[in-house]
Amino acid sequence: MAEPIRIEDRKDVGDGVEAVLAVKRRNISASNALVAVLTLLAALWGAWWLYDRLTNVYVQDARVASDMLLLSSRVPGWVVEVAASESAVVSKGDTLLVIDSRSATAHLEDLSAAVSVLDAEIETVLARIHLVEQRTDSHYAGSTARLDAARSGLSAARSDLEVAEADWQRAGPLRERNLLSQQEWETERNEYRTATQTARRREAEVATAQADLSEVESERAEIDVLKADLHTLEQRREQALRQRERAYVDLVDHTLTSPIDGVIDELFIDPGEYVAPGQRLLIMHDTERVWVKANVKETDIRHLHEGQTVSVTVDAYPDQVRSGTVRRIGESATSQFALLPNPNPSGNFTKITQRLEVAIDLAEQDPRLKPGMMVEVKIRRGE
Repeated sequence: MAEPIRIEDRKDVGDGVEAVLAVKRRNISASNALVAVLTLLAALWGAWWLYDRLTNVYVQDARVASDMLLLSSRVPGWVVEVAASESAVVSKGDTLLVIDSRSATAHLEDLSAAVSVLDAEIETVLARIHLVEQRTDSHYAGSTARLDAARSGLSAARSDLEVAEADWQRAGPLRERNLLSQQEWETERNEYRTATQTARRREAEVATAQADLSEVESERAEIDVLKADLHTLEQRREQALRQRERAYVDLVDHTLTSPIDGVIDELFIDPGEYVAPGQRLLIMHDTERVWVKANVKETDIRHLHEGQTVSVTVDAYPDQVRSGTVRRIGESATSQFALLPNPNPSGNFTKITQRLEVAIDLAEQDPRLKPGMMVEVKIRRGE
């Protein structure tokens, strides 16, 4: 049979229940206080977040950008050496790649030989011109002098002939009237004949001198022909020089050098491969010239202006906030450069907020920043 519960035992049980209820009440009060504190902190954080979002423009998908140089080949040929490697730091003028240049070297030597041949031909023509000038100058001067003398003699002879002819014409009537002796008449006749022969001889001398001068002038005309040949040779030489210059440029293009101080990002060629003109060989960028490219919503673009200071946080280094400056604000939305534009021919339309590209220069260059790294940008509204 069960033992009855005593009054003292009931009192101990009641005291235990009261103690448990007191502990529960204290726990509830602490929990309520904690919830209240957390609620207050959440409210304060939410208010701060809302204020921060209302007073700043955030871009979460910005990226580090740089001038990516895509180097290609201007000449065809087999790759005999690849001096660069991916991630290698190179200086301006360093050799990156060498293409077989034996054919280009031979072509350049052929053109150089052709220029030498033309130089020799030009020297030969110049020597002939000098020789002809020396040979004909004195002959031309002598022929000119003889022609002048012959013309002077002919003029004097014609004057004497005119006098003798006039005397002879007067002598005939005088002889018929016996006013002139037979001897005097014969003298006038002989003088007329002598003057006529002298005039004819002087005419022959002039003709001979003119023939000599014409011969000399024909010899001097050879100089004009030689000068024409010289002009043709000089033009051929200029053309050969231009061809040799192009051949030299082609030869130089067989060695690809770095146009900037930078780093090699990716190689697309290996030794022994054949490259064609225009084929891409490698990509590189300047590590000292990186910036941030952010696509800002068109609804926020009114809060930006060139020269505005922004805060930049790189995802790879979140503990460092960097300072930047807005360098350029795009003039067209990024959708204008889409590969597959949407002409919307059916008339259905869904309005989507467009974005404009904004370039941001960093206050300090950091070689740790690589093109394509994700960046968060914070821009103060109404700065």
